[in-house]
Amino acid sequence: MRGQTGLFLRIGIAFLLLAGTLETACAAGPEITPYLSAQYFTWREYHAARRLLKETGPLFAGGLDLALPVYRQAPNSLMIESRHEVFGGYVDYDGETQEQIPVKTEVSYVGTRHEIGAGWRHDAGGWTLEPFTSLGYRWWFRGLQDATSANGQPSQGYTEYWQTGYLKLGGRGSCQVGPKFQVTGEAGATYPFYASNYVKLKSVGPTTFSPEGLWSPFAQAGLRYGGLRVTVSYEGFRFGASPLKKGFLQPESTSDLIGLNLGWTF
Repeated sequence: MRGQTGLFLRIGIAFLLLAGTLETACAAGPEITPYLSAQYFTWREYHAARRLLKETGPLFAGGLDLALPVYRQAPNSLMIESRHEVFGGYVDYDGETQEQIPVKTEVSYVGTRHEIGAGWRHDAGGWTLEPFTSLGYRWWFRGLQDATSANGQPSQGYTEYWQTGYLKLGGRGSCQVGPKFQVTGEAGATYPFYASNYVKLKSVGPTTFSPEGLWSPFAQAGLRYGGLRVTVSYEGFRFGASPLKKGFLQPESTSDLIGLNLGWTF
C-alpha cells in the first residue's frame, strides 16, 4: 500500500524517541506506556438490507497510555487513566460511489483519539481486578480516491471528516503466572453518544450527517514481561443510518479493528 512503510517508520522513530525520555520520568508512581499497533481494519456500509461497500486493509498507530493512582487504601486504588493515539493508512475499497457506480479503489485514513477515565483497582497480590469507565473523542478523515469502473466510467473521489464522542464501560484484570510474567485482559462496550460526518457532496455541496450511535464491544488480551507489553485487541463501532439531508444520508455503518500491540511500561 502507498505510504504504509514510511508512515510506520515515522511512528516507530517517534516511539523510540519518546521511550528514551520516559524511563527516568516515571519513578514517582504513574504508569506510562508508549506503544505501537499494527491493525487490520474493516469498514462496511449498508442500506435497505444490502451492503453498499466494504473496505479492508492495514492501519498503523502509535500512542501513549497513562495511569495514575490518585487515592490508595490497600488493597484498592482509584486510578485516573488516559490514552492518546494517532493512526493512519491506506485500505482497499470495493463498492459503490455516491453515483452508485461499482468501483475498486483505495481509501486513505488519518486520525487521532483521546480517552480519559477512572477505574477502581483491587490488588490481591497475585491478581488485580478493575472496573472502569471512560469518555473518548475520535476524529478521522476518510479519503476516497478517484476511480474508474470496469466499463470505463470515471468516478471522482471525495473526503469525509468524522467525529465521535463515546462512553466506554468495562473491566480489566491481570494474573501473575511467573516471577515477571502477567496475563492481562479487558472487555466491555462502547456507546458513541455523538457522531458526525462532514462531506462535500458533488451535487449539493457541504453537508453534515449525524448517524445514530449504537453499542458495540471491545476486548483485549495479552502478556506482560517486566515492562514489555504484548496484546491482541478488538474494537468495534456501530452506527445507524443518519436522517435524510438534501436527499442523501449516511448509511448504516460498521467498523471492526483487530490490532497487534507492542508497548513498554515505565
